[in-house]
Amino acid sequence: MIASGLLFAASAFAADVSGIWTGTLTDRNGDPQEFSFRFTQKGEALSGKLYGENESTAISAAKVSGDQITFTVTTELNGQITTSLYVAKVDGNQMEVKRSRTDPSAKPAEPQTFMLKRLT
Repeated sequence: MIASGLLFAASAFAADVSGIWTGTLTDRNGDPQEFSFRFTQKGEALSGKLYGENESTAISAAKVSGDQITFTVTTELNGQITTSLYVAKVDGNQMEVKRSRTDPSAKPAEPQTFMLKRLT
């Protein structure tokens, strides 16, 4: 009984990230990339899409835990598939996001950190 109460209390303090979040990331060539995420949250479950300049891609393996969200995005460009892990800390209407590649066959790269702001 106490454990279920603590679980409920932890869920009650989870950040609500439902809505559209937008930001700019400097790519590895130094060029700015504008993009947006649309998140739908139900408790600790999270779904959504990443919207880039020319496409949208569903997020996967997404969850919310307190003020932190995690999810992956898998993209394909010229036959090469890349999966990135996103870990974000939510603070009101903004979040700091760290993106890292998770593919063991991909060229090693430093994680990138950027900010997102909520539009709605």
